[in-house]
Amino acid sequence: MNLTSFFIRLLICFILSILVGLERQLRHRMVGLRTNVLVCIGAFLFVYLSFGINTSDKTRIASQVVSGIGFLGAGVILRDGNKIKGLNTAATLWCVSAIGTLCASGLLIEATIGTVFVLLSNIILRIASLFIMEKVKASLKEKYTIKINCKKEKEEKVRTNFAKIITKNDLVLTSFEKSEIAEGKIKLEAIIITSIPNKVEMVINKISTDSGVISINWEHEKQAKADNEDCDEE
Repeated sequence: MNLTSFFIRLLICFILSILVGLERQLRHRMVGLRTNVLVCIGAFLFVYLSFGINTSDKTRIASQVVSGIGFLGAGVILRDGNKIKGLNTAATLWCVSAIGTLCASGLLIEATIGTVFVLLSNIILRIASLFIMEKVKASLKEKYTIKINCKKEKEEKVRTNFAKIITKNDLVLTSFEKSEIAEGKIKLEAIIITSIPNKVEMVINKISTDSGVISINWEHEKQAKADNEDCDEE
């Protein structure tokens, strides 16, 4: 293979990796423009070596590039609490190395098509992924515990108003208990389940205006959790 062919392939490899790198850089990922370009060029040079020397197996070095990128990708995967970050970045690096090997093998059209699909995956599919995650979050049920301290003589009125507000807002009331906390004071404790936090706030705001209510507080607990998403983040 002559130097002209080497230069053309390397130039195309360089341009394609810049496209992927720019997409990563614009999203402020930990692996941006330069790293993606360097990985792609490195993969290109290693595989090009197979074509520059006499060897019966020109795919041997390419297979080593694949495993080598695996170690590099593992270095960008981080765990942050219950989230895992960097999976998409690692996968992008893996794809970039594949683009480099295709360019070195002379499969320039295939490398270009591969680059387009990598960009589509990181841009179009990201939008679809965010849309799906919003739907998933909207379906998550959360348990809210509402504690109301009220005047003893106003207890029945507060209970009735609270039940009406719960019914009007289509909330699920799982339990409702009362206990006397002091002379003339009653504590009402209700547990409701909903996927719309705003409705809980609405209930609290309405019941707090009742003249029989002394104080009110609430806390919530998630009843279901989504699986770890690819948090590149993402």
